Amino acid sequence: MTPPPYRFVRVTGREDLARFPDFLIIGPQRTGTTWLHAHLRVHPQIFLSQPKELFFWSSLETRDPKRFESDALAYYLRYFRDPPWLWAAKTARCLRRFGERYRPLVRGEATASYAAIAPAVIDELVALRPDVKALLMIRHPLERAWSHAKKDLVRNAKRRFEDVAAEEFRAFFADPYQRRCARYADLAEAWSTRLRPGHLFVGVFDEIATRPAAMLLDVMRFLGVRADARYVDPNAGNPVNPTAATRIPAAHREYLERLFADDVRAARARFGVDWR
Repeated sequence: MTPPPYRFVRVTGREDLARFPDFLIIGPQRTGTTWLHAHLRVHPQIFLSQPKELFFWSSLETRDPKRFESDALAYYLRYFRDPPWLWAAKTARCLRRFGERYRPLVRGEATASYAAIAPAVIDELVALRPDVKALLMIRHPLERAWSHAKKDLVRNAKRRFEDVAAEEFRAFFADPYQRRCARYADLAEAWSTRLRPGHLFVGVFDEIATRPAAMLLDVMRFLGVRADARYVDPNAGNPVNPTAATRIPAAHREYLERLFADDVRAARARFGVDWR
């Protein structure tokens, strides 16, 4: 059978769509997606791809040479099957921790840049898997942008804060991709209007500190796997992949408050978050 035409993903019609992921952790960056991935990956009924971020859907439009490897659906699907040795290792881990075997009911992956992919790419993704689910995490836009800048401009670049000029920070904050990442209401709209009703989960970053176990149980129920407190690590409230705990300098905060004022208001109106 000839597959329908796709602009971005290359489909032959011979792919095994049974291996297409059931859910995607879509980001954006610095909102708790690594934390979510770290805790879901140990659940006996959840498969998560390795490596964590595949960048497949977010690379199809731009073909960024730093991320893009292939547009073939077959290439993507090969990440959603455990090799025998890894299946055995996961089974041993589940038996040791929970007294039960590893029997995944759902497959997923976590790529934070998926939150801001073009609607046309989401259309192709959903055409291939109409019942796919997505998990969008949101965080105060100022705090998210500052954390992302610290990671990319300081930690990953192996520089000190004082070595990064104010103009470089501001250019980072105003980058079009960074601006899209702050528009949570628009991101949720782009995904929710294409997914089936109830197939978009919106998690609030602040709840990782205030109600981590409850959030993880909410996510388990959303994914349709067994929601049991024994699958929640006692240290679930601890941060994963943090950057240095540095307060936003006053000059940057004033700039960010102006830059993201509309985004904060839109998020408050759509999600009811009380970001002060």
